[in-house]
Amino acid sequence: MGCVTIAATYGAGGSVVAPAVAERLGLPFVDRAIPPDLAAKIDVPLRAALADDAHPAGLGRVLDRVLAHAGLLVGVPVAPEELGAVPEVAHTEKALRLLADHGGAVILGRAGVFVLKGRSDTLHVRLDGPVEARRRAAMAHEHLDAETAARRQEQADRARRAYIRHFYPRAGDWDDPCNYHLVIDSTAIDLATCVELVVLAAKSRFGD
Repeated sequence: MGCVTIAATYGAGGSVVAPAVAERLGLPFVDRAIPPDLAAKIDVPLRAALADDAHPAGLGRVLDRVLAHAGLLVGVPVAPEELGAVPEVAHTEKALRLLADHGGAVILGRAGVFVLKGRSDTLHVRLDGPVEARRRAAMAHEHLDAETAARRQEQADRARRAYIRHFYPRAGDWDDPCNYHLVIDSTAIDLATCVELVVLAAKSRFGD
């Protein structure tokens, strides 16, 4: 079929929509590299690294920890010695391209929009919404209080943007809608409808 990459800000429902789309399309699902719990763990050193412009290598060390904790990609066999952080995320990119070349997958995060950019067999989707609306959605879906939702939103969005800017500095802005075939405000449209929209767009894109 092809690949669907889904970029989602915190509270936009990526962890709900992406696996549901994968199930509907009969494709393997690859989860994001920086889930909220990992974003929280690296937030203090990440903020310090982002503030220290004189030592950009510090940011790379923090983000290498993300890769070291990200685990295996679904459906891709990996030798034990290849696990963990790999310079310039070459291993992750190779795995995603392998999935794209062998039937496709639904990829949440992992800079999939840039790794597979320009391929005719790929649909790029972004789920987003106003910050306050995303925080309210997280409160409802994850049973959080307002303070916790706000903190997690800031941590997760900061980590994901830093990942893109560090490893893909020439790829473009993660937030730029021009990088995507389909952009949905998933705080204004219910997640079940978002799944339907992505599935329909994928079938149209892949000619199925």
